[in-house]
Amino acid sequence: MYVALAFYSLHTAYTTVSQVGKYEDRFNKIRTYDVVVDRFEKDLKYILVWSTEKDDKDKLLQYEGQTPFIEKNCPQINCYITTNKTILNEDYTNFDAIVFNMSLLWEVGGYAGLPKHRTKRQKYVFYGMQPSEDHPICNKNVDNFFNWTWSYKFESDIFTPFIEVRDLSGKVVAPGRNVIWTDTMNPVTKSSIEYVKTKTKAVAWVLDECKTKNYKMLFIPRLKRALKAFNLTLDVYGCGHMKCPKGGCLKAIQRDYYFYLAYEESITEDYVSADVLKGYHYDAVPIVFGGADYSK
Repeated sequence: MYVALAFYSLHTAYTTVSQVGKYEDRFNKIRTYDVVVDRFEKDLKYILVWSTEKDDKDKLLQYEGQTPFIEKNCPQINCYITTNKTILNEDYTNFDAIVFNMSLLWEVGGYAGLPKHRTKRQKYVFYGMQPSEDHPICNKNVDNFFNWTWSYKFESDIFTPFIEVRDLSGKVVAPGRNVIWTDTMNPVTKSSIEYVKTKTKAVAWVLDECKTKNYKMLFIPRLKRALKAFNLTLDVYGCGHMKCPKGGCLKAIQRDYYFYLAYEESITEDYVSADVLKGYHYDAVPIVFGGADYSK
């Protein structure tokens, strides 16, 4: 289900205490009631991705219906996902679960856009794949509002990491709470050794944009000085005087560099993005700076 949902276009909005209070009464007035409905184990489970009028529904959900579950070989395919609130007798309280993207709670007007009614059998799911450090939800009214959480964090009810590590048989090894790393590795081939010997440069860092967090830039001069003591350099591409060579920066890393600097977008618990894998994909050892326990 996770891969079927397109990443939402998220924008941070800051809310003052007075603005939060403005919507407090609206949260408190959400009505919860019992509805007696005959349900069977094999019935379709209907999942609604909540949206407001200004949301681009095509971005919220790439595919609707059962298709995402069937195409991804999910063990359970009796699920139907949609952004259409009206397909069940024009009543969203008939859905089994409603998924709320965290962007709804960042926006000042988002509190007013939440449901006004819910049934006790419904599951409200909080979905958020952005770093919690950068996008805190400062609203006491959402405490106990959600039944389940869905994010990159281990403690989430629906744990969805950005990356997975699998062994040669395809079994998922990591991430996990108690990862057992094997000591048995395939031997390094002679051709691989000769290939690495052709590399001539130490470390590369590729920036997607020049505007980056201060702690990242503060670290760079220190690392450059440390490398300079051994006649080595850190080359920063994508921002500044160094431009990506023909073929792209990642191809240059594969050809020339021993190490790849992987700075996480946020120094947050359990946040491990796919950027960590770029080094492995392009034959460079990743130097990772982040807030996760990477042994997991």
